[in-house]
Amino acid sequence: MDQLSRIVAFWHDLPQPWLTAVVLGAGVFMLLQVIRRLFAGSARHDSRQPAPVHDRIREFQKTIARLEGENAALSSFFRYLPDFTKEINSRMDRRSIPPLLQKVIDVLLGPTQIMIFQMDKSTGVLKLVQQKGATEQMARGMQIALGEGRIGYVAEHRITMATDDFIREMRQTGQSLDASDQFGCNTELCAPMVHKEETSGVISVGGITRHNKYEKNMLTLLADLGSIALHNSVLFSRTQEMANCDGLTNLYNKRFFLERLGEEIRQAEKGHHPVSVFIFDLDNFKHYNDSQGHQAGDEVLKITGQILRDTVRPDDLPARYGGEEFIVIWARTSKDDGVAAAERIRRKVAEYPYPNRESQPLKIISLSGGVATFPDDGRTGADLIKAADAALYEAKRDGRNRVYGSKPKYFSDELEGSASKSNTG
Repeated sequence: MDQLSRIVAFWHDLPQPWLTAVVLGAGVFMLLQVIRRLFAGSARHDSRQPAPVHDRIREFQKTIARLEGENAALSSFFRYLPDFTKEINSRMDRRSIPPLLQKVIDVLLGPTQIMIFQMDKSTGVLKLVQQKGATEQMARGMQIALGEGRIGYVAEHRITMATDDFIREMRQTGQSLDASDQFGCNTELCAPMVHKEETSGVISVGGITRHNKYEKNMLTLLADLGSIALHNSVLFSRTQEMANCDGLTNLYNKRFFLERLGEEIRQAEKGHHPVSVFIFDLDNFKHYNDSQGHQAGDEVLKITGQILRDTVRPDDLPARYGGEEFIVIWARTSKDDGVAAAERIRRKVAEYPYPNRESQPLKIISLSGGVATFPDDGRTGADLIKAADAALYEAKRDGRNRVYGSKPKYFSDELEGSASKSNTG
C-alpha cells in the first residue's frame, strides 16, 4: 500500500507538461504496437496466399488446354465422320477398306504406328493387311493367333482396350500383355472389328501424338464402321459373283469374261506385258450327250469346271464360254507359258475318270484347244479369241485331244503365200 501511495504521489508531483508527454508517448507506443501486429498478420496472410492462387490458375490453364484439345479432337472427328462413312460404305472392294481406315486414324490420333489385321476364317488367325510404321519383319505376312499378346487378346475378347486396361488386366490375371510383343507391335490402343459376335479384324495403334479423352470411343466407332464395310463387301462380292457366274459350272460367264479381257488388254498395253487366252471345247461332246443323256452331260461339264478351277492360278480367270466351250485369261503370260499351262489342263481332263468315258470315240473325255497371245496374235479381245479359236479347230483337224498355240498372222500369211507359189509353180 505504501508503494502504491508513493507512485500516486509521484504522478501528482510531476509537472503538467511532463504528464501529458508521458501519456501521449504511451498511447503512441501502444498504437504502433497494434499497427505492427496488424501489418505482421497481413504479411503472414499474404505470404500464404500466392501459392494457392497460382496453383489454381495453372490448374485452370491446364483444364482449358485439355478442354480445347478435346473439343478440337471431337470437332475433327465429327468433321471427318460423314465423309468417311459415305466413302467406306461406297467401297465394295475389300482391299480398299483398310487403307481408308488408316488414313482417318492417322488424321485423328497422329500415331507413329498403325496395324490393321483381318481374320482369315480358314486358319482362324489374324493377318496383317495394312500398316504404317512397321518394320520389314512385321510387314512380311505377320500372323497373330487369338489370345496372343494385346492384339490377340482384344480379338478374342472383342473389347476395345487402352494401355491402362492392359495393365489392369495383367495385374488381375497375370497374363503377359506387354506393349511391345515379339513382333514389335507398339499397341497403346486396340479395337476389334466385330460383326454378329464374330471378330473380322483388329486395329492396333501406337505412338499416339494426339491423345484425347474420347480416343477409345473414336477408335471403337471406326472399327465398327470398318467391320460393317467388310461385311457389306463380302455380300456385294457374293452377289456380284452370282450375277457373273455360270450356274452349272460356277465359272465366270461369257459377259463378265469379255469385260475382264478388255481390262487386261488395256493394262497390258500400259505395262508392255503379254496376255494369253486359252479356249477349248470337249471332244465329241454331242456323242456323249446323245448316248448318256443330257443329265450325264451336265455332270461332265461340272467336273470339267472344277478341274479348271483347281488347275489355274488364283489370278487367272476361267469362264464357261458357251455349251461345252471353256476359256481362260492368263495375265502376264507368254504364249509358250500359256501353251504349257493349257497342256496341264488337257492332261488332267484326259486322265480324269469321268463316268462312262469309255463310250467316247477316244475312250476318254478329252479336249481340243488353242492359245493366242497379246499383242502378237491381236490387239483386241475379239482378235485374240478369233486367233485362239482358229488354233482350236486346227487341233481338232489333227485328231483332237491336243492344244496348239496360234501362229502370228504375218507368219500364217507367209506360209499361205509360199504354198500358193509352190502350187502355181
